[in-house]
Amino acid sequence: MDSKGAIIRKIVVFLCLAIFIGCAVYVLGDYSNRKTDENLVNDIRYTIQLNASGSFSASKEQIENIKQEVPEILDKFVDTYAENSDLIGWLKVGHYIDYPVMMHETIDDYYLYRNFYKEDSQSGSIFCDNHVQPITDANNLVIYGHNMASGEYFNALSWFNPYSHRYNNTEGFTDYYKQYPTFEFDTLYEEGTYKIFAGIYINTEDKDGYPYPYYRKRQFKSEYEFMDFMGNIMDRSMFYTDVDVEYGDQIITLSTCYWRPLGESVDARFALFARKVREGESPEVDVDKITINPSPLYFDAYYRIMGTEWQGRKWDLSLVKDFDKYSDRIDSQDELEPVTKTEE
Repeated sequence: MDSKGAIIRKIVVFLCLAIFIGCAVYVLGDYSNRKTDENLVNDIRYTIQLNASGSFSASKEQIENIKQEVPEILDKFVDTYAENSDLIGWLKVGHYIDYPVMMHETIDDYYLYRNFYKEDSQSGSIFCDNHVQPITDANNLVIYGHNMASGEYFNALSWFNPYSHRYNNTEGFTDYYKQYPTFEFDTLYEEGTYKIFAGIYINTEDKDGYPYPYYRKRQFKSEYEFMDFMGNIMDRSMFYTDVDVEYGDQIITLSTCYWRPLGESVDARFALFARKVREGESPEVDVDKITINPSPLYFDAYYRIMGTEWQGRKWDLSLVKDFDKYSDRIDSQDELEPVTKTEE
């Protein structure tokens, strides 16, 4: 008969084994889900390629109905729209991001943990919330995506962060930006090219300092509101390009989770900003004019942990047309009144 100590040891070993098996099942299940999501996305990409050549898998009746419901829809999206009418467009950024963009009619974060086929998925989808409909009414269209360790969705946004863990030095970022100074976002109705002009690393919780609500600024009711937004973004941007911005531009914000370099104690985001190529403007960008900001405006926790401080506004104000008329009134360190849904 086993001694009391031996029995206890056996119980401990059994519990450890059970925990190990449980963790293994979870990890394998998560990996399987991610691979399934990846396969689904590849299927969707293939569908888009078919659509571009005019070969639809949807029935003629479906196509006719969609054409009546959404008469201005681009042909390349008809079949994908037939699969899920929450589709609002397609996003291609850099070398890795190439996904449909979704938006649910009534639930803001519906696609946070659902894939294109509305199935449960830890990876979720690329999506917009529905605070501004139609999306063409948004002066700043905010698009969200998970930063998955598997590399899915917005994980690759960190390639546009000059201080990313992906690089040994900022030259790696410069080389990547020079390859991809613009990205494509096609709505159901028109194709669009966007020039990247800023990227910020920002906290989300008050305990770490004031979290600037870049994701709430979707419509600018005045030139001053636009300048206030741009001052906050440019002060915080980790790099600058030669892309100028002006009141009336269509802005896109790509937002994802990003905890480095402060660890999991700080809930943070990385957001990339771009503006649409204006009518009659060349989509070309002088990539040799990219510069790294040595002192972006971060948040209290960053300075507390890293032992540094902000050196003040250093960027070329001419990058934002007419900003100099408002610069004395804009202090990016001041807390702003929260923007409610009705105010947006």
